[in-house]
Amino acid sequence: MLARTPTLHSSTPTLTVTDPRGLPVRSVGYCRIAQGGAAEARVNRTAHDPAGRAIAQWDPRLFSDASAPANLVSIYSLSGKVLSSTSVDAGWRVSLWGEADQRVHSWDGRGSQRRLEYDTLLRPQAVFEQEGELSFCSERYLYGGADPGFVDRNQCGQLIRHDDPAGTGVFAEFGLMGQLLEQTEHFLRQLDSLDWPEELLERNKLLEPGAGATTRSRFNPLGDVLEQSDAKGNRQSFSQTVGGQLRESQLQLKGPGSVGAGLPANVSPRFQSDPQLLVSAIQYNAHGQTERETAGNGVITTLEYRPEDGRLIRLQARRSDGGTLQDLNYCYDPVGNVLSIADKAQPIRYFANQRIDPISRYVYDSLYQLIQATGWEAGGPNKGPHYSGFDDPAPRANYRQTYCYDEGGNLLKLTHDGPQHHGRTLTAARHSNRCLPEQNDGPPSEAEIAAAFDANGNLLNLQPGQALSWDLRNQLKEVRPVARDSGLNDSEGYVYGADGMRRRKVRSTQTNVRTLNAEIRYLSGLEIRNHSGTGEVLHVIVAQAGRSSVRVLHWETEPPKGIANNQLRYNAADHLGSCTLELDSAGEVISQENYHPFGSTAWFAGRGEVEASYKTVRYSGKERDATGLYYYGFRYYINWLQRWTNPDPALNLDGLNMFAFVGHNPIRYVDKQGMMKYEVANLFRGTKVETPPAMRELVQHNIAAPPHGMTVNSTLHAGFEFAYDMIWATKGLMVLGAGNQIPDLLSSQNGSESHASQVRDLSVVGRSRYEHALAAGAGLCNEFAGVTAYLASSSNRWPGLPVSITSFPGHMFSLLGDSRISDPIVMDSWVTYPIPHLFSQSRYSAYPVTSVDHSPRMPGDPFYELDTDVVDQLRTQHYGNIQSLTGSDWITAIIEIELVLGRTQSNEVWYQHTAMNHSQDLFAVSDNLDHVNFAEVPADQAPVIEQSVVLARHFENSSPLARLYKRI
Repeated sequence: MLARTPTLHSSTPTLTVTDPRGLPVRSVGYCRIAQGGAAEARVNRTAHDPAGRAIAQWDPRLFSDASAPANLVSIYSLSGKVLSSTSVDAGWRVSLWGEADQRVHSWDGRGSQRRLEYDTLLRPQAVFEQEGELSFCSERYLYGGADPGFVDRNQCGQLIRHDDPAGTGVFAEFGLMGQLLEQTEHFLRQLDSLDWPEELLERNKLLEPGAGATTRSRFNPLGDVLEQSDAKGNRQSFSQTVGGQLRESQLQLKGPGSVGAGLPANVSPRFQSDPQLLVSAIQYNAHGQTERETAGNGVITTLEYRPEDGRLIRLQARRSDGGTLQDLNYCYDPVGNVLSIADKAQPIRYFANQRIDPISRYVYDSLYQLIQATGWEAGGPNKGPHYSGFDDPAPRANYRQTYCYDEGGNLLKLTHDGPQHHGRTLTAARHSNRCLPEQNDGPPSEAEIAAAFDANGNLLNLQPGQALSWDLRNQLKEVRPVARDSGLNDSEGYVYGADGMRRRKVRSTQTNVRTLNAEIRYLSGLEIRNHSGTGEVLHVIVAQAGRSSVRVLHWETEPPKGIANNQLRYNAADHLGSCTLELDSAGEVISQENYHPFGSTAWFAGRGEVEASYKTVRYSGKERDATGLYYYGFRYYINWLQRWTNPDPALNLDGLNMFAFVGHNPIRYVDKQGMMKYEVANLFRGTKVETPPAMRELVQHNIAAPPHGMTVNSTLHAGFEFAYDMIWATKGLMVLGAGNQIPDLLSSQNGSESHASQVRDLSVVGRSRYEHALAAGAGLCNEFAGVTAYLASSSNRWPGLPVSITSFPGHMFSLLGDSRISDPIVMDSWVTYPIPHLFSQSRYSAYPVTSVDHSPRMPGDPFYELDTDVVDQLRTQHYGNIQSLTGSDWITAIIEIELVLGRTQSNEVWYQHTAMNHSQDLFAVSDNLDHVNFAEVPADQAPVIEQSVVLARHFENSSPLARLYKRI
């Protein structure tokens, strides 16, 4: 017998210790960084209160120090709301909640306060903030009434005016599904903090004069955007496939002499030319992933995926003449970490006795943290974080970066071997994850680290002499790159809207005679840039074209020499969304950029430095400011330190280290808005999209509170991912839906009912019954529960948790896990909007349930396998010629039956959206390594669900007896 060679991951399991209630109190991981080396235990500890809520959490570094406090301590109200949290990274926060669980007052460690006032309908009316003794109104809300003027524009009860720190938003018209059709933004006269008065006329005096910036949108009946006109009258149009996926998009620029945003809603502006095609011929695979698309400049992008798990293995961009611009080939380890990326569009080069292969390689420790990266770069040792000039493309060389972490997940040391000098060493505070770089070969003291952050963990100096200031919402307010003892400082200031997104950026530079201001205003689909020194006025039209983004540079003034006005720039991106190529309208390269793993520039080249200087979207598809910081939305990223400027506003949603960037695995994960990481590859389930608009209205959404999420052990996290896949696989197979759900009855013209009845009439049981359900494409809750359970038990990806079909009088569903020893995961694919969740969070937990075990004996148990050949035969034999009633006939018949029986709730059909007690707009689950938002849905299912909800809402609004059918 051959001896097995030990590997890096040998004997490095993840262990979980649970208390008698099944709650995890310890999780143990083992970290090994070299093959044959010792594996170090990393112990996380969690303490729970009698209600099972996590009240204290320790990471491995603080757990090993008996004198250290917990990373995060939480105190809950009797209703389960977090009253206070104390974090070693983010300081302390206290919140006071109202009787309806609305946030009323909050305080933080800097002494800042925030108070919300509500109307009688518990809608926010005003937000007051206080720093020290100074209190001011930072937001005011105005809602539509019931007058005819509001009715005509669908404004009844809608937010129609919102005054916030950036200015005023006026929402003039809404669609039937609640989509915003017209909005106007008014900016403030001054950038300083303001106090919104109560009187409208007084508020208007604080705004810039004029009509404001108006954006208009048009939607189809399913809520997909068909057209959007920006504040300058440029029009983007979109068309979708029958499945609701983008098919093509076009852009038509506003013509000279048109008044653009000043036009009435029923008058169209004059356009310069015919619409410009941005992307077309988009092809998708069965999982909703893009396989091919053609950009408006003729560049064809093709993508190939591994059939077993849907991971991207090749990303190629080529011109219509066959010239290859990009050809990225990916190699993975078994769990999905990227091992290498080879760009076959680049030649092998030789320089300074080195062979430079266009391949980047990556090595990970047993916790899947990146510990080594190799690739190629250009440039010299003086290339710093602010450098944006071109590199000489000839003297390229290989580089190697190595990364060392402490037990708390702080990247303390980066060693760089190559032409550029990016090496650095950080020192972490003893009892927090706040870190400072070593200066002059000496580590900072505890006192120096403490002085470098405010009480909320916000960094106070970007680099020596470059001060950072923060607003009361922990948003970066200003950076001072140059501070002067006498005279004004150079500065870059930022203004944010109520949603936390940036609305304005103003950079002030002092000269001997005057102050030069460069301002950017961010609007929907448009950026307006003005420079007082050069007089330049530039409008950047921002459009999404499939995988690529397109930016059109339109100068109101004379464009720079050598750049045509209205230049189209297509951004070709890698799998992370990083802009690696900028292409013009002919497919020629404007600029080309490659990145180190954590976002610094490895090399940058192009056809002209002036032309390339207008590139702002870079690593991970984010904007890089002149300070060198990357703007992600809720936070700023320091790429030369590989960490965030301040703690995660969502606290531990992305792990206990609130400064860590994407779990130190930047090749596998991305961060969309600076709050949590997402895995780039979407595994078996394919592409997911945000919660569809109509569904979002059915779930709770409180922007004043952090997103709903929880941290679980790795086994349970794998269970959530597995349950998600089984639920949506069932939904995809049962194409007609449930035969007793109002949305499915209406959307299938009662095909779901007639096919489900045929399954019942044939009186089959067990596996045969579920094969009949697949052949029919429909069933009742029994069939949905059985199909989900059998798919789970026959899957090779089964995570080792028990599988059961569970019922109580009137309903049946599946469970993953054993309710006798732990809190299992509910898999209810019968409901319209299924979200995997714990049984304790389910409405079903209030009922006495019984379960029948269907756990497999092994992964891929053939006993539970549903035979596709049998399904095909049954479909032909029994379900090919079933005639369906019309939707109105069936619903009318059921209503008559209910009236005769005098029932107050239907026993025949239902209108149930979710199985959860409290649905959330964002339901995220974390195991401190991976974070998944299970409220997002597969792209191919989003339009189906959206249509079902629209039809159900129409029925609810049109039928006075709809309450008979609604289970929620």
